[in-house]
Amino acid sequence: MSKRRHSILDVLTSALLYATMMVGGIYLYIFVDPQSFINPFPPPQVPVRAVLATETPIPTPTSIPTLVPTNTSIPPTAIVVAPEPTLAPTATSFVEPTSVYSYVLQEGSIGYTTQFAYPELGCDWLGVAGTVFDAQGNAADDLIVNVKGPDGFSKDALIGSKPEFGPAGYEVTLASSPVATDMLYTVQLLDVFGNPVSERRSLTTFDDCDRNLILANFVWSQ
Repeated sequence: MSKRRHSILDVLTSALLYATMMVGGIYLYIFVDPQSFINPFPPPQVPVRAVLATETPIPTPTSIPTLVPTNTSIPPTAIVVAPEPTLAPTATSFVEPTSVYSYVLQEGSIGYTTQFAYPELGCDWLGVAGTVFDAQGNAADDLIVNVKGPDGFSKDALIGSKPEFGPAGYEVTLASSPVATDMLYTVQLLDVFGNPVSERRSLTTFDDCDRNLILANFVWSQ
């Protein structure tokens, strides 16, 4: 019985010894590595010390010598002044000025003849008539013939209204019988707005049945 008790004590002693050694090994391991996962109470980590950058002095640049140009005089003989170019005169051709108006009296106007538009009147009529030609020599259009005379006389006639004297024919009655006047009547061509497109020309009338129709044709002058 005593022998069995000693065996149990030996086993317990050995177990206690192994346990003590194990606990001592764990303490030693925790001592060496306190941050080990087996340490239930690891110490707080010490923050890494920040290293501040130190100001590095920048070397002061050494002064660089500056070259100053010297005033070098240029001898007067070296200065060349180019002569100013001389413009040669150009020949200009003289252009004959044209009329400021678009129409003029046709060469040969003013003419005289016996009136034939009113055979029943015979000599009991005095007037001016004619036609107007455009730049192509064709009948013009949209123009007015104005005739002025003594005592405030003024009459207009639209060209083309009297085809007896041509496609652009016109006619203005001056009196009911021939009468002699010395340049008391005038004739002028106007546009439809009343602006003159020809000079105003004077007319002479005669107390003559063979010359009771005054012919005045206008042509393009440009």
